[in-house]
Amino acid sequence: MCLDTRFKPEVEKKMIAKLPVGLITVYKVVSKDDGHYSTDIRGIRYRVGLNHANTNHRLGGRNHEYDSGYHSFVTMHGAYKWSGSVYLKMQIRKEWITAIGRQAGCIVYVTDRIISPSLRDKSAVVE
Repeated sequence: MCLDTRFKPEVEKKMIAKLPVGLITVYKVVSKDDGHYSTDIRGIRYRVGLNHANTNHRLGGRNHEYDSGYHSFVTMHGAYKWSGSVYLKMQIRKEWITAIGRQAGCIVYVTDRIISPSLRDKSAVVE
């Protein structure tokens, strides 16, 4: 997934400043794959617990480039716009946000880290 548009840095800073300290719930569209959750795009597999993104390349268009990372919807409404086998709650911290923008009209955080739940954590799966 790539952002359709990225917010200006001053807007991102204001949005991040308003976020709570501590863990923030975000939403991903994933698949269950061989005992792991994985993305449908690029097949990235998540380990249980803290995951670090490969941020070695740039994404986006000429006017809104940003470092690659985990793309997560701020609300479940955004996740439901994408088809997938599992809608999953994950967690981030505001310090991990590297970009904010819109994808399919919904707000998306791009982060360099994300916390993935265990497959046994049924409360993380959103029906």
